[in-house]
Amino acid sequence: MEYWWFCLLTFIFGYITCKTFYLLRSARTTLILLKASQVIYLSTIIKAIENLSYSREIMLEHMLRTEKGSNEISSFQYRFDHDVEHLQKQSINVLMGLHPPFFRSTVDFEDWPSAMKFLTNNSESALKFWERA
Repeated sequence: MEYWWFCLLTFIFGYITCKTFYLLRSARTTLILLKASQVIYLSTIIKAIENLSYSREIMLEHMLRTEKGSNEISSFQYRFDHDVEHLQKQSINVLMGLHPPFFRSTVDFEDWPSAMKFLTNNSESALKFWERA
């Protein structure tokens, strides 16, 4: 009879050990995916700002060709800079809002400058992603 108890306890111990290692492995995978998604998101925002900057230069060139006044040009530049700042602030706020409270501690940044430091530290991952795209 003791043999069956030993087998049952061994089975239960093995089952619990297997579940524990599975949980730890899946938690590690989740954290890696969260970090990768943050890097991809931030690098996508950077690409959008880069494209906006190209558009800005084209528009400024057009405004100079059509001899727009300096007030119109400075107003355009001010609105553009304001829009870029708004995009940067909102992108960080949206990203933070999408993380459940449990995972907010895994986010290594809280504003645009710290997000850029995070992206710089993980630039290799971002470059690998954009190479394949």
